[in-house]
Amino acid sequence: MSSPKYFNSLNYSLGNEDTSFEVGIVNQLNPKNILSIAGCGSRALPLLSCQPDKLVCVDLVESQLALTRLRMTCYLHLNFEQFLIFWGFPPYAAYDYSLERKKLFSKIELSAEDRTYFAPIFEANKWKSILYLGKWEKTFQTLSKALRFIMGKDYDRILSFHSLEEQIHYYENDFPQKRWDAVLFLLGNKPVFNALLYKGDFIKKNVPETHFEYYQSSFDQLFRNGLVRESFFANLCFFGHIAHQDGNTIEAQTINFHAVKSSLESGSKVLTLKKDLLSAAKDFKEDLEFVSLSDVPSYFSGDIEKNYAQELLPSLRKGALVVLRSYLRVPESNWNGYTDVTTRYSSEISKEKVQMYRIQVFEKL
Repeated sequence: MSSPKYFNSLNYSLGNEDTSFEVGIVNQLNPKNILSIAGCGSRALPLLSCQPDKLVCVDLVESQLALTRLRMTCYLHLNFEQFLIFWGFPPYAAYDYSLERKKLFSKIELSAEDRTYFAPIFEANKWKSILYLGKWEKTFQTLSKALRFIMGKDYDRILSFHSLEEQIHYYENDFPQKRWDAVLFLLGNKPVFNALLYKGDFIKKNVPETHFEYYQSSFDQLFRNGLVRESFFANLCFFGHIAHQDGNTIEAQTINFHAVKSSLESGSKVLTLKKDLLSAAKDFKEDLEFVSLSDVPSYFSGDIEKNYAQELLPSLRKGALVVLRSYLRVPESNWNGYTDVTTRYSSEISKEKVQMYRIQVFEKL
């Protein structure tokens, strides 16, 4: 399974998904064996909150696996406050913790290879946070500047509300909709994302909506179904970084942090494998109980697009759940042997804090 050029370097450092959705599922399901796309670790490691026996994190990019291992060792060797300081999450993002970060880096236990990889990155960054060094995060730092220019004064008012009722009233009555539509039209399109991020590998859309309609609908859901200030993605879009502590991702929330730390300390095994998803799954025989696909299948085509769900089947235990996120492209796949249980989670999906993905959940029969 070859990877496009986009997937051959450090793409994510904070992460682009609200993995609290998957965390909610595993905390109900209590799976013993989990297979997940690693990303930068922030989408996979929070799944340890359910105390599984094994979490297998796969990625085709070694730097993403290295970030996953860095996050894992931070859980093991840092307390919650130190974790927030090291990664640069609010409320500590507003201050310069470079010296403290350097001390913490020397304290945590890393392999010689990973330490050799990260030390020059931190040095070049003058020991500031690396939370926004990924290509995806840098893209939204650029886009946020354009957004603020177009939206003008009070550009961030939608993120000021602590009451959903008041937020919706503002959105329906006073929100600068025409300027917002201009933001989506000018920035939310294929040429812009190809130029800034995907370098020609932007997703081949198959949803019926135009790009503008897709983003308009997604943000409408985001603005109506939860406090926008609590969305790390909205924070990135408007500020270029997480500006509010209540916008922190789940890895930077105390309950999940301590659950993950406890799981690692009590013996949950984490493997980081430079493999594609299907190759990694073949190491299991009806043992996987939860699989988090991210939006990787959106980039499939041909036979692999059609058959990947079937190739997963022999690795899944009866009742196992598979979560698929689709971005602009919903894979046309053969789901025989599964039942679609997405509606079981419709309430949770509506409150997911990114809303750019069409989420589906399948259960093995």
